[in-house]
Amino acid sequence: MRILQPNNREAGFVSLFSVVFFMLLLTVITIGFLRIMGIEQQQALDNDLTSSAVAAAESGIEDGKRAIIAYNTTTDSTLKSALAAAFTSTACDSLTSSSTIRSALNIDAGGNAIGNASLNQYYTCLTVNLNSPNYINNETAGSSDYVPLVASGGAYEQVQVSWHLISQTSGTDGDGIPANYAPGPLLPPVNNVNGNPSNSWSVQGYPSYLRVELYGYPSSGNFTRADIDARTHSLLLIPSSSTNGAAVSSTTPIDFGTNDPRGFDQAKTPLQQIKCINSPGSNIGSYACTALLQLPSGFTSANTNYFLRVTPQYGQSHFQVTLLHSGAPVNMSGVQPIIDATGRAANVFRREQARVRVNPTGNVPEYVTQSANTICKNMVVSDGSYYQANSCP
Repeated sequence: MRILQPNNREAGFVSLFSVVFFMLLLTVITIGFLRIMGIEQQQALDNDLTSSAVAAAESGIEDGKRAIIAYNTTTDSTLKSALAAAFTSTACDSLTSSSTIRSALNIDAGGNAIGNASLNQYYTCLTVNLNSPNYINNETAGSSDYVPLVASGGAYEQVQVSWHLISQTSGTDGDGIPANYAPGPLLPPVNNVNGNPSNSWSVQGYPSYLRVELYGYPSSGNFTRADIDARTHSLLLIPSSSTNGAAVSSTTPIDFGTNDPRGFDQAKTPLQQIKCINSPGSNIGSYACTALLQLPSGFTSANTNYFLRVTPQYGQSHFQVTLLHSGAPVNMSGVQPIIDATGRAANVFRREQARVRVNPTGNVPEYVTQSANTICKNMVVSDGSYYQANSCP
């Protein structure tokens, strides 16, 4: 009788295959884990270097601000000349290459941001331009911005004002996509009607009304209140659809003097309806509404120092002011200088650009007491035993 023995070679092969497969699986898992760790480590390093490069660029921006302040306040003619030459240059080392500027501002020749070159953190390029192609800002409803109208060439006769920056969301980066335009000049603004916030002007998607006020004074000689009054005009711009026949297009000049005559008991023209773009959703990054304003006849930029007061009404708004001479834009001088800085940390570069307002006008009241009739001021005098009300004349 024969007894059959099991085949030990087959059992050994299965065991060997299982071990090899398990080792391969562990190898793949280990390699994958190491790869993930390497990616995470590289990402963390990149984030750290990016933050350092941004900090270096911001350090350059701050040095640029100090250079502008020094230029506007110094009595040292040598330093002022050096700064003026640096501001007109496009070279990355226009500020740091000057020993006069380095000494006055205590800045490093290599743009080193932290006083230790071994950390390899510095700004590689820093330029300051006192001229800007326009003036940009944003204000909340009812808050005003005062813009000096100063052209680099000295001459302009028109002011272009654009407002409501179209963006995907409403906030610091823009004012959202307009859902509606005012159908007429007398559309009553609504704000939380009957306790319902959805009735508010901004929630319904209307761009803000924009009040623009031009005021100025003669460039030379003595002047009186009447001289200022003749150069002071105000317009309220209404965002309207481009199909509105009564609205004015962005290329049609609106004369300040004609549309806002000075003096008492003079007829006022209707509110100015402005044609805004039809398809705001496809124009992200553009301004929804633009108006072209003409300086009053007889008062040019050559004989008057002008300012523009811009006030959004019923909602926040980003806006842009551009000066034009003979129909072409001209740079504004010293109003909103542009600082451009590139920071570096190791092999990572980051670039930042900032606009700086020089000598902003502050602490100006938005309004004073207004009345359609004379104002009567009653005074009461009393020491506890005596009381008398004065009568107005």
